[in-house]
Amino acid sequence: MTMDFQNFVDSVAMPCCILSVQKKPEGTCGEIRIVCANQMYKTTMGPKYCDDMLYSELVPQDNTFEDLCFRAAIYHERMRSYVETKFLNCWTDQSFVPLASDREDIGYVQFVFEFTNGPDAERMASVSFDTAAIVIRSCIKMMGSNDFQESVASVLQDVVDTAEAAMGRIMVVNHSKREADVFCEYVRKNIWPYADPENDPITYDLIQTWDALIGASNVLIVQNEGDFKNLEKKNAEWVASMREHHVKSLALIPLRRLKNVIGYLYVVNFNVSKVIEVKELIELISFFLGSEISSYLFFRRLENLSTFDQLTGLKNRYALTQVVETLDKETDPQPYGIINLDLNGLKVVNDKEGHVAGDELLIKTAEFLRSEFRDDDLYRIGGDEFIVLILGISEEIFNRRVENLRRMIEENEDEISIAFGTFWNDGSISTYEAFLTADHSMYADKKEYYRTHPIQRNE
Repeated sequence: MTMDFQNFVDSVAMPCCILSVQKKPEGTCGEIRIVCANQMYKTTMGPKYCDDMLYSELVPQDNTFEDLCFRAAIYHERMRSYVETKFLNCWTDQSFVPLASDREDIGYVQFVFEFTNGPDAERMASVSFDTAAIVIRSCIKMMGSNDFQESVASVLQDVVDTAEAAMGRIMVVNHSKREADVFCEYVRKNIWPYADPENDPITYDLIQTWDALIGASNVLIVQNEGDFKNLEKKNAEWVASMREHHVKSLALIPLRRLKNVIGYLYVVNFNVSKVIEVKELIELISFFLGSEISSYLFFRRLENLSTFDQLTGLKNRYALTQVVETLDKETDPQPYGIINLDLNGLKVVNDKEGHVAGDELLIKTAEFLRSEFRDDDLYRIGGDEFIVLILGISEEIFNRRVENLRRMIEENEDEISIAFGTFWNDGSISTYEAFLTADHSMYADKKEYYRTHPIQRNE
């Protein structure tokens, strides 16, 4: 039979080999060996090749590849996969053709592949009609929505429902800050009762291990106990956590922008009988999600730079100007309260202790204000100037907040000294007049401070 196989592969005008796939007594995949190969395959794979070698002695072990071989050789399903082959820095179009076998415990498959330098749109589009329909619908959702994050959540729901999974999640990672955040999550009701947001096992440190676990493949599939045991050898702590959270199956894929991993998509407890369909879907949809989420995060960072003070994290003068312009255009003016604050003694600190100490004082002031007001209400508009703008507040409640602030300043005057002025506007005067009144009130308070603290006049 080996000689017949050799003649067969030699007649193929592409890199081609015959794989033997063992079926273990429990019905799972065992050894996969390269029975023989044509010269194009041998030349491509290099001098390490020899007939009847374990495939994992030639290329990195890949659970997804093994599953495709097993289905083709044992269940006689013709399989195809177009994947990023990271260890060769290319994409590979793979075909798995079932061959006849006279044994129940061994199956054979013809494996043919072709390299492309990068992702080929036509090859990626060669998917089932159902998968294509889901991906097209997903792209339309992302392009046609005013709320991008909500549209991605809807795409994730489609993935979870198609996979008949218990839950799905998209994580984004920030390597410079060593942070991992949930971009969106979908949990099917009455199926995944084990989610615990307060005790989430998915951390940045764990995510850092995923790329190595995925290895040469572009997706990690865990669908049975054998897969869990193989994964346990590489990361026992993660497997223990999955068992604790009742994870029975997992499909995980990186989201990339060019070569950079910007996040991950994964589904938990999916229908393992649909593993090929699930793999095909998340491979293709991750290609679009990676690009779209990366662009979204980039523009969010630009927006953050334009509207937030980078030192304190408070909104800046530009952000305040946008709010004021909106207030000016309102036909039915709403009441609002203004607190204009100025940090006393900043120049003295900068001169005597250095600008690092001055920056620390500004950060401390921002945290001081956060203890009493929401971030949405706080602005740093200059070197030592801050504004609190509270929309829709009644005069009574505003005056109460002002008194609380006054008391806090008095109680902490040894650490932070702040002059402030206030004004509550019922909408009867312009925003310019309202801010000017609060500004005058602040300078009156600052003048009184200098009268009692003349040494600080150097600022």
